[in-house]
Amino acid sequence: MSSDRDLDALAARVARELSRADQIGNRESAGTQRSRADGNRPGGTGNRERGTGNPEEHGVPSTSASHGVRYVRDNARIAEFIDHTLLKAESTRADIDQLCSEALEHEFAAVCVNPVWVPLCAARLQGSGVAVATVVGFPLGANQSEIKAAETSLAVRQGATEIDMVAAIGHIKGGDWNHVADDIAAVVRAAAGRLVKVIIESAHLTPVEIIKASALAREAGAQYVKTSTGFHAAGGATAEAVALMRLVVGDSMGVKASGGVRDCATALRMIANGATRIGTSSGVGMAQCLGPGPLPMRELLASPHVHQQRCATSACLTNDGAVNAAAPY
Repeated sequence: MSSDRDLDALAARVARELSRADQIGNRESAGTQRSRADGNRPGGTGNRERGTGNPEEHGVPSTSASHGVRYVRDNARIAEFIDHTLLKAESTRADIDQLCSEALEHEFAAVCVNPVWVPLCAARLQGSGVAVATVVGFPLGANQSEIKAAETSLAVRQGATEIDMVAAIGHIKGGDWNHVADDIAAVVRAAAGRLVKVIIESAHLTPVEIIKASALAREAGAQYVKTSTGFHAAGGATAEAVALMRLVVGDSMGVKASGGVRDCATALRMIANGATRIGTSSGVGMAQCLGPGPLPMRELLASPHVHQQRCATSACLTNDGAVNAAAPY
Protein backbone atom coordinates (compact mmCIF):
# COMPACT_ATOMS: atom_id res chain seq x y z
CA MET A 1 0.00 0.00 0.00
CA SER A 2 1.34 3.44 -0.81
CA SER A 3 2.19 5.75 2.06
CA ASP A 4 0.89 9.32 2.12
CA ARG A 5 4.42 10.41 1.27
CA ASP A 6 4.44 8.16 -1.81
CA LEU A 7 1.11 9.61 -2.97
CA ASP A 8 2.30 13.16 -2.41
CA ALA A 9 5.41 12.44 -4.45
CA LEU A 10 3.28 10.94 -7.22
CA ALA A 11 0.99 13.97 -7.25
CA ALA A 12 3.99 16.31 -7.48
CA ARG A 13 5.50 14.27 -10.32
CA VAL A 14 2.26 14.24 -12.30
CA ALA A 15 1.89 17.99 -11.79
CA ARG A 16 5.37 18.50 -13.25
CA GLU A 17 4.54 16.23 -16.17
CA LEU A 18 1.29 18.09 -16.80
CA SER A 19 3.17 21.38 -16.87
CA ARG A 20 5.69 19.93 -19.29
CA ALA A 21 2.92 18.47 -21.47
CA ASP A 22 1.25 21.90 -21.57
CA GLN A 23 4.49 23.49 -22.71
CA ILE A 24 4.92 20.85 -25.40
CA GLY A 25 1.30 21.29 -26.48
CA ASN A 26 1.74 25.05 -26.77
CA ARG A 27 4.79 24.63 -28.99
CA GLU A 28 2.97 22.08 -31.16
CA SER A 29 -0.08 24.35 -31.40
CA ALA A 30 2.12 27.14 -32.69
CA GLY A 31 3.38 24.81 -35.39
CA THR A 32 0.02 23.31 -36.35
CA GLN A 33 -0.51 25.42 -39.46
CA ARG A 34 3.00 24.71 -40.67
CA SER A 35 2.48 20.97 -40.11
CA ARG A 36 -0.76 21.00 -42.08
CA ALA A 37 0.94 22.82 -44.92
CA ASP A 38 3.73 20.22 -44.88
CA GLY A 39 1.14 17.49 -45.11
CA ASN A 40 -0.11 18.90 -48.40
CA ARG A 41 3.33 18.61 -49.99
CA PRO A 42 4.89 15.39 -51.29
CA GLY A 43 6.60 13.60 -48.44
CA GLY A 44 4.65 15.57 -45.82
CA THR A 45 3.06 14.11 -42.71
CA GLY A 46 -0.52 15.21 -43.08
CA ASN A 47 -1.82 12.41 -40.89
CA ARG A 48 0.29 13.48 -37.95
CA GLU A 49 -2.11 15.06 -35.49
CA ARG A 50 -1.46 17.65 -32.86
CA GLY A 51 -0.16 16.05 -29.70
CA THR A 52 0.91 12.77 -31.28
CA GLY A 53 4.57 13.64 -31.30
CA ASN A 54 6.50 11.26 -29.04
CA PRO A 55 5.10 11.33 -25.51
CA GLU A 56 6.96 8.18 -24.54
CA GLU A 57 10.04 10.36 -24.35
CA HIS A 58 8.45 11.93 -21.30
CA GLY A 59 7.23 8.67 -19.75
CA VAL A 60 3.53 9.61 -19.80
CA PRO A 61 0.72 9.97 -22.32
CA SER A 62 0.19 13.45 -23.69
CA THR A 63 -2.90 15.26 -22.42
CA SER A 64 -3.60 16.92 -25.77
CA ALA A 65 -7.03 16.19 -27.16
CA SER A 66 -6.11 13.90 -30.06
CA HIS A 67 -3.58 11.76 -28.25
CA GLY A 68 -6.10 9.27 -26.91
CA VAL A 69 -6.04 7.59 -30.31
CA ARG A 70 -3.07 5.54 -29.19
CA TYR A 71 -5.36 3.71 -26.75
CA VAL A 72 -7.74 2.55 -29.48
CA ARG A 73 -7.30 0.92 -32.83
CA ASP A 74 -8.32 2.60 -36.03
CA ASN A 75 -11.43 1.22 -37.71
CA ALA A 76 -13.08 0.49 -34.35
CA ARG A 77 -16.85 0.69 -33.82
CA ILE A 78 -18.31 3.17 -31.36
CA ALA A 79 -20.38 0.33 -29.86
CA GLU A 80 -17.17 -1.34 -28.66
CA PHE A 81 -16.65 1.51 -26.20
CA ILE A 82 -20.16 1.66 -24.76
CA ASP A 83 -21.45 0.32 -21.46
CA HIS A 84 -25.17 0.49 -22.21
CA THR A 85 -26.47 1.82 -18.90
CA LEU A 86 -29.78 1.84 -17.05
CA LEU A 87 -29.51 2.64 -13.32
CA LYS A 88 -32.78 4.44 -12.65
CA ALA A 89 -34.60 3.27 -9.54
CA GLU A 90 -37.88 2.97 -11.46
CA SER A 91 -36.49 0.66 -14.15
CA THR A 92 -38.78 -2.31 -14.76
CA ARG A 93 -38.12 -5.83 -15.97
CA ALA A 94 -39.39 -4.78 -19.39
CA ASP A 95 -36.92 -1.88 -19.43
CA ILE A 96 -34.01 -4.18 -18.61
CA ASP A 97 -35.18 -6.69 -21.20
CA GLN A 98 -35.15 -3.93 -23.82
CA LEU A 99 -31.69 -2.82 -22.67
CA CYS A 100 -30.37 -6.33 -23.26
CA SER A 101 -32.02 -6.55 -26.67
CA GLU A 102 -30.42 -3.27 -27.70
CA ALA A 103 -27.04 -4.41 -26.40
CA LEU A 104 -27.27 -7.59 -28.43
CA GLU A 105 -28.39 -5.74 -31.55
CA HIS A 106 -25.59 -3.19 -31.43
CA GLU A 107 -22.99 -5.46 -29.81
CA PHE A 108 -22.14 -3.04 -27.03
CA ALA A 109 -19.23 -3.79 -24.71
CA ALA A 110 -21.52 -4.30 -21.71
CA VAL A 111 -24.79 -3.50 -20.06
CA CYS A 112 -24.57 -1.76 -16.69
CA VAL A 113 -27.50 -2.32 -14.34
CA ASN A 114 -28.43 -2.31 -10.68
CA PRO A 115 -27.62 -5.57 -8.84
CA VAL A 116 -31.21 -6.81 -8.69
CA TRP A 117 -31.19 -7.17 -12.48
CA VAL A 118 -27.96 -9.16 -12.81
CA PRO A 119 -29.62 -12.62 -13.05
CA LEU A 120 -31.94 -11.44 -15.82
CA CYS A 121 -29.11 -9.85 -17.80
CA ALA A 122 -26.84 -12.86 -17.33
CA ALA A 123 -29.55 -15.12 -18.72
CA ARG A 124 -30.38 -12.83 -21.64
CA LEU A 125 -26.75 -12.21 -22.63
CA GLN A 126 -25.36 -15.69 -22.05
CA GLY A 127 -23.13 -16.77 -24.91
CA SER A 128 -22.93 -13.28 -26.41
CA GLY A 129 -19.95 -10.94 -26.38
CA VAL A 130 -21.80 -8.46 -24.16
CA ALA A 131 -20.54 -8.28 -20.57
CA VAL A 132 -22.82 -7.92 -17.55
CA ALA A 133 -21.69 -5.01 -15.37
CA THR A 134 -23.31 -4.04 -12.10
CA VAL A 135 -22.72 -1.38 -9.47
CA VAL A 136 -21.48 -1.83 -5.90
CA GLY A 137 -21.72 0.72 -3.08
CA PHE A 138 -23.81 2.78 -5.43
CA PRO A 139 -24.20 5.71 -5.63
CA LEU A 140 -22.57 7.10 -2.46
CA GLY A 141 -19.66 4.72 -1.85
CA ALA A 142 -20.33 5.04 1.88
CA ASN A 143 -21.03 1.38 2.64
CA GLN A 144 -18.75 -0.64 4.88
CA SER A 145 -16.08 -2.45 2.87
CA GLU A 146 -17.48 -5.80 4.04
CA ILE A 147 -20.86 -4.90 2.56
CA LYS A 148 -19.27 -3.88 -0.75
CA ALA A 149 -17.40 -7.18 -0.82
CA ALA A 150 -20.59 -9.13 -0.06
CA GLU A 151 -22.45 -7.25 -2.82
CA THR A 152 -19.65 -8.11 -5.21
CA SER A 153 -19.58 -11.81 -4.28
CA LEU A 154 -23.34 -12.15 -4.76
CA ALA A 155 -23.25 -10.31 -8.08
CA VAL A 156 -20.46 -12.58 -9.33
CA ARG A 157 -22.37 -15.69 -8.27
CA GLN A 158 -25.43 -14.42 -10.13
CA GLY A 159 -23.51 -13.83 -13.36
CA ALA A 160 -21.91 -10.38 -13.23
CA THR A 161 -18.66 -10.23 -15.19
CA GLU A 162 -17.78 -6.60 -14.40
CA ILE A 163 -18.09 -4.63 -11.15
CA ASP A 164 -18.40 -0.83 -11.10
CA MET A 165 -17.71 0.05 -7.47
CA VAL A 166 -17.98 3.49 -5.89
CA ALA A 167 -14.85 4.34 -3.94
CA ALA A 168 -15.06 5.72 -0.41
CA ILE A 169 -15.51 9.32 -1.53
CA GLY A 170 -15.68 10.76 1.99
CA HIS A 171 -12.39 9.08 2.86
CA ILE A 172 -10.81 10.43 -0.33
CA LYS A 173 -11.88 13.94 0.66
CA GLY A 174 -10.65 13.35 4.21
CA GLY A 175 -7.28 12.04 3.07
CA ASP A 176 -7.71 8.60 4.65
CA TRP A 177 -5.88 6.83 1.84
CA ASN A 178 -5.33 3.59 3.73
CA HIS A 179 -9.09 3.15 4.01
CA VAL A 180 -9.58 4.01 0.32
CA ALA A 181 -6.99 1.42 -0.73
CA ASP A 182 -8.33 -1.30 1.59
CA ASP A 183 -11.89 -0.64 0.42
CA ILE A 184 -10.95 -1.10 -3.24
CA ALA A 185 -8.83 -4.15 -2.47
CA ALA A 186 -11.75 -5.82 -0.66
CA VAL A 187 -13.92 -5.55 -3.76
CA VAL A 188 -11.12 -6.70 -6.06
CA ARG A 189 -10.66 -9.83 -3.92
CA ALA A 190 -14.40 -10.52 -3.87
CA ALA A 191 -14.61 -10.08 -7.64
CA ALA A 192 -12.41 -13.17 -8.00
CA GLY A 193 -10.78 -12.12 -11.24
CA ARG A 194 -13.74 -10.27 -12.74
CA LEU A 195 -13.07 -6.81 -14.10
CA VAL A 196 -13.37 -4.03 -11.48
CA LYS A 197 -13.95 -0.37 -12.29
CA VAL A 198 -13.43 2.17 -9.49
CA ILE A 199 -15.70 5.23 -9.55
CA ILE A 200 -14.02 8.23 -7.96
CA GLU A 201 -16.54 11.07 -8.60
CA SER A 202 -13.86 13.13 -10.34
CA ALA A 203 -16.08 16.24 -10.59
CA HIS A 204 -16.07 16.49 -6.79
CA LEU A 205 -12.30 15.98 -6.41
CA THR A 206 -9.31 18.25 -6.73
CA PRO A 207 -6.69 17.32 -9.35
CA VAL A 208 -4.40 16.01 -6.60
CA GLU A 209 -7.23 13.84 -5.22
CA ILE A 210 -7.92 12.49 -8.72
CA ILE A 211 -4.25 11.59 -9.06
CA LYS A 212 -4.09 9.82 -5.70
CA ALA A 213 -7.40 7.97 -6.10
CA SER A 214 -6.48 6.77 -9.59
CA ALA A 215 -3.06 5.60 -8.40
CA LEU A 216 -4.61 3.67 -5.51
CA ALA A 217 -7.15 2.02 -7.82
CA ARG A 218 -4.28 0.77 -9.94
CA GLU A 219 -2.26 -0.40 -6.92
CA ALA A 220 -5.25 -2.22 -5.40
CA GLY A 221 -5.60 -4.35 -8.53
CA ALA A 222 -8.59 -2.78 -10.27
CA GLN A 223 -8.69 -2.82 -14.06
CA TYR A 224 -10.43 0.52 -14.64
CA VAL A 225 -10.77 3.91 -13.03
CA LYS A 226 -14.09 5.62 -13.74
CA THR A 227 -15.08 9.27 -13.53
CA SER A 228 -18.57 9.35 -12.07
CA THR A 229 -21.74 7.67 -10.90
CA GLY A 230 -23.78 10.16 -12.92
CA PHE A 231 -25.79 10.91 -9.77
CA HIS A 232 -23.53 13.39 -7.94
CA ALA A 233 -24.54 17.03 -7.80
CA ALA A 234 -20.99 18.10 -8.74
CA GLY A 235 -21.48 16.71 -12.24
CA GLY A 236 -20.16 13.94 -14.45
CA ALA A 237 -17.24 13.28 -16.76
CA THR A 238 -15.03 15.96 -18.24
CA ALA A 239 -12.39 15.54 -20.90
CA GLU A 240 -9.85 17.15 -18.55
CA ALA A 241 -10.52 14.63 -15.77
CA VAL A 242 -10.27 11.74 -18.24
CA ALA A 243 -6.93 13.04 -19.50
CA LEU A 244 -5.58 13.37 -15.96
CA MET A 245 -6.73 9.88 -15.01
CA ARG A 246 -5.13 8.47 -18.14
CA LEU A 247 -1.92 10.33 -17.36
CA VAL A 248 -1.77 8.72 -13.93
CA VAL A 249 -2.53 5.11 -14.92
CA GLY A 250 -0.72 5.12 -18.26
CA ASP A 251 -1.72 2.17 -20.39
CA SER A 252 -1.87 -0.22 -17.43
CA MET A 253 -5.61 0.32 -16.89
CA GLY A 254 -8.77 1.31 -18.67
CA VAL A 255 -10.45 4.66 -18.10
CA LYS A 256 -14.23 4.90 -18.18
CA ALA A 257 -16.00 8.22 -18.76
CA SER A 258 -19.54 8.34 -17.43
CA GLY A 259 -22.08 10.90 -16.36
CA GLY A 260 -23.42 13.37 -18.90
CA VAL A 261 -21.99 11.70 -22.00
CA ARG A 262 -25.09 11.93 -24.17
CA ASP A 263 -23.92 12.62 -27.74
CA CYS A 264 -21.29 11.45 -30.18
CA ALA A 265 -19.13 14.56 -30.05
CA THR A 266 -18.82 14.33 -26.26
CA ALA A 267 -18.08 10.60 -26.40
CA LEU A 268 -15.40 11.13 -29.04
CA ARG A 269 -13.79 13.87 -26.96
CA MET A 270 -13.62 11.48 -24.01
CA ILE A 271 -12.06 8.76 -26.13
CA ALA A 272 -9.60 11.24 -27.61
CA ASN A 273 -8.46 12.07 -24.09
CA GLY A 274 -7.89 8.45 -23.16
CA ALA A 275 -11.25 6.85 -22.32
CA THR A 276 -11.61 3.23 -23.35
CA ARG A 277 -15.19 2.83 -22.09
CA ILE A 278 -18.14 5.21 -22.18
CA GLY A 279 -20.96 4.77 -19.68
CA THR A 280 -24.14 6.16 -21.18
CA SER A 281 -27.86 5.62 -21.62
CA SER A 282 -27.57 7.19 -25.09
CA GLY A 283 -25.62 4.38 -26.70
CA VAL A 284 -28.32 3.43 -29.19
CA GLY A 285 -28.45 6.98 -30.55
CA MET A 286 -24.67 7.07 -30.86
CA ALA A 287 -24.56 3.73 -32.64
CA GLN A 288 -27.30 4.83 -35.04
CA CYS A 289 -25.62 8.18 -35.61
CA LEU A 290 -22.14 6.86 -36.35
CA GLY A 291 -23.38 3.71 -38.03
CA PRO A 292 -22.57 0.05 -37.35
CA GLY A 293 -19.40 -0.18 -39.40
CA PRO A 294 -15.77 0.47 -38.51
CA LEU A 295 -14.91 4.15 -38.08
CA PRO A 296 -11.94 6.26 -39.18
CA MET A 297 -11.02 6.77 -35.53
CA ARG A 298 -7.96 8.97 -36.06
CA GLU A 299 -9.93 11.44 -38.12
CA LEU A 300 -12.90 11.41 -35.76
CA LEU A 301 -10.82 11.82 -32.63
CA ALA A 302 -8.80 14.66 -34.10
CA SER A 303 -12.05 16.49 -34.99
CA PRO A 304 -15.01 15.05 -33.05
CA HIS A 305 -17.60 16.98 -35.11
CA VAL A 306 -16.45 15.48 -38.40
CA HIS A 307 -18.82 12.57 -37.79
CA GLN A 308 -21.80 14.85 -38.47
CA GLN A 309 -21.01 14.59 -42.16
CA ARG A 310 -21.47 10.82 -41.97
CA CYS A 311 -24.29 10.68 -39.47
CA ALA A 312 -26.58 7.82 -40.41
CA THR A 313 -29.64 9.37 -38.79
CA SER A 314 -29.00 13.14 -38.84
CA ALA A 315 -29.52 13.00 -35.07
CA CYS A 316 -26.38 15.01 -34.36
CA LEU A 317 -27.47 17.77 -36.69
CA THR A 318 -30.68 18.14 -34.68
CA ASN A 319 -28.91 18.01 -31.29
CA ASP A 320 -30.56 14.72 -30.43
CA GLY A 321 -28.51 14.55 -27.25
CA ALA A 322 -30.81 17.15 -25.71
CA VAL A 323 -33.58 14.56 -25.64
CA ASN A 324 -31.74 12.74 -22.87
CA ALA A 325 -30.67 15.87 -20.99
CA ALA A 326 -32.60 14.83 -17.90
CA ALA A 327 -30.94 11.40 -17.75
CA PRO A 328 -28.11 11.06 -15.20
CA TYR A 329 -26.15 8.91 -17.68
